[in-house]
Amino acid sequence: MVGYRGKLDLARVILFSYTPDLERVCAAAMRSCYSPHPAYSLYSNTPDSGVILEGEKTYFDDERVRYLIRKAKEMGHLDVLEHGSLTYDIQGVSRALTHQLVRHRLASFSQQSQRYVKVTRSFGYVKPPKIGDARVEVDIHGTKLSLSFEDVVDICRQVEEGYLKLGVPSEDARFIRVGGAATNIVITANPREYLHIFSLRCARDAQWEIQDVCYAMLALAKLVAPTIFESLPESKDDTYIKERMEKIDKIIEPIRIRFNEAKRGELIKVPLDTLLLHHHVEAYIRKIV
Repeated sequence: MVGYRGKLDLARVILFSYTPDLERVCAAAMRSCYSPHPAYSLYSNTPDSGVILEGEKTYFDDERVRYLIRKAKEMGHLDVLEHGSLTYDIQGVSRALTHQLVRHRLASFSQQSQRYVKVTRSFGYVKPPKIGDARVEVDIHGTKLSLSFEDVVDICRQVEEGYLKLGVPSEDARFIRVGGAATNIVITANPREYLHIFSLRCARDAQWEIQDVCYAMLALAKLVAPTIFESLPESKDDTYIKERMEKIDKIIEPIRIRFNEAKRGELIKVPLDTLLLHHHVEAYIRKIV
């Protein structure tokens, strides 16, 4: 059993699996709707093939892929962006965050179990920055106490441990746990759904924790599918998002070269310090091909 971790000072987001040639796959699907040629023939028609397919204006090169992706977004032909996926491992976030995230039902989730994972002394938690060192006065059967956020979390931890020692099943003892209890979750979704998630969760009025995590996810997605994620669907606070999108583009510009040259399996860190997030989030991407 590891030691009591207490407050977690950072979250970690790792993009560790995604569709290879994701944008090329989506663009081939897009073009196949309007071409006599099937998607794979289009996908394979690179300059190396030596012959442009009959009826096609150009080879299916990177420029053609970018054009088709942008055209699909412009036309609202967004189903073609569902022919791919990105899988993130999100670590050290609160249950409050995951309760918001799993509302996006066009995605698949696998979350760390509070029933089967022994978390007593390794109980970690996420503390909202605005709470700070504030203390609150409580009255427990006539006894007045001044409690900090940490005090309440530790009391809940001790009570949960006590229930377990009394033989209370872990699935019942966990009811005492706070919403800030730390957890890990895996999410897989297609690019279209991520565009929807990011347009909502990156907005100014999104809760600080999920907003930070989604900006980290977006930065990583831009390395895999830069044209798909070069813009988000309009939100009610579009300027706020656009300003941060511009910062992300500057952050990943030098990282893209390293990512393109990386060997298979290499894990690359994307620094987010200049994004001025509400809390510390580390972002990593794994090169899969």
